Amino acid sequence: MPVARVFLASLLFAQSSLLSANSAVPAAVPAAVPAADPAFDARLAELAAQDASLTQALEDSPDCETGCITPSEALRMAFEAGEGEARAGRFLLDIKGGGQSISGSLEQLFFVSSRRDYARFGTLTIAIEPDALYNLLRRATVCKSREFTPGRIDVKGCRQDANFDLNMFTMIQRLGGRRIAVDGEVRLQWIDARTGLPKPVANKRGEHEAGYYQVWVRVDNADQVIFVYDE
Repeated sequence: MPVARVFLASLLFAQSSLLSANSAVPAAVPAAVPAADPAFDARLAELAAQDASLTQALEDSPDCETGCITPSEALRMAFEAGEGEARAGRFLLDIKGGGQSISGSLEQLFFVSSRRDYARFGTLTIAIEPDALYNLLRRATVCKSREFTPGRIDVKGCRQDANFDLNMFTMIQRLGGRRIAVDGEVRLQWIDARTGLPKPVANKRGEHEAGYYQVWVRVDNADQVIFVYDE
């Protein structure tokens, strides 16, 4: 596999994935999905149910007053658009995984994703360029608790911190578990891979090695990303 992506889910996230390993996982999906495909619609309905808290945020968050798109909705948009096409919108997700490309054809990029298992069908991946990530992490508030004293409320002190190394570990520490809205374009991204889920197959046109499609929104400017906070 030309891209090494190391995932640090054990640092911050539970071991269970939203889409359990026992769930039926489809083989690789075609580059374009027919508008009326019962099997595809059934999978999307299952994924939409797992996005329930995000669906509620569509109604409650001021950042979504003009409309936000959940990961399952982004998935439909990307596959219906087809390979090589993009659809614009504001995409809402909770960050549950992350990684970094360090070699291969994907350039130097950092990734955060809507599911811990980034290769699972239904994951929305945000691909972030290094300069954009640096500026985004500068905006991310870092909180540390005061020393606990019995009988007294434990209050967190939060601040913005510009002194950090730009790496995957810092990204996960500052962004893991956060809810974000991202302005951008969703599209299919082919990943060359001979192992993993969905089961790798050749691209329908035979132009790639075995692999699968991920659903990406690319960020080249930190201003594309909004931190969504519960009031």
